[in-house]
Amino acid sequence: MSAQIRLCKERNFPQTEEGIKQFYDEWAPTLPEEEGYTGPRWAAATMAKLLTNKDAEIMDMACGTGLVAHELTKLGFKNIDGVDFSTESLKLSKERGIYRRLICAHIGTNKLDIQDNSYDGLILCGALVSGHLYLDCMPQLIRIVKPGGPIIFDVDAEFKDGKFEADLDELVRKGLWVKEAYELIPDFVFNEPAHQYAYKVL
Repeated sequence: MSAQIRLCKERNFPQTEEGIKQFYDEWAPTLPEEEGYTGPRWAAATMAKLLTNKDAEIMDMACGTGLVAHELTKLGFKNIDGVDFSTESLKLSKERGIYRRLICAHIGTNKLDIQDNSYDGLILCGALVSGHLYLDCMPQLIRIVKPGGPIIFDVDAEFKDGKFEADLDELVRKGLWVKEAYELIPDFVFNEPAHQYAYKVL
């Protein structure tokens, strides 16, 4: 079970969109900067391997309090936008002074207020877990990334099953993207592992 889901269950938040939003709105001000959470650093490092142009425009999807953007800036990236549905998390992200644009929106099958082919790359870190986001959001994420751009995301061991892999492969069969890289991260969050994927948009 992921640390995020465990915390939600311990605090009795319902596993619904509103319940998860309430959890993050309350949790955001107390979220430790990096304590026990290496995921943002791994995601940023992978993006730097796949996108060498530091002027690239990057979308930090489900950006939370801005941990991924913070790691990206340390690697020289400076054109970063973010989307999240937690207003309290976005307030903290804005205080960092890193993002060009922050959008408060649910991430799912709904069309985001972002034009097609807007970004050179996209990161979705720590969000593909039960009760949070699901793979049905991927077509929307693919839509806003330029052809050839990487999409980097991770998933915990509980969420990664045969159907998950099949759904990823289905997007390959549809000609939407191709697999670029995969890595097992042993200490993704609170010493729990995660699987990190990178796909290239076609």
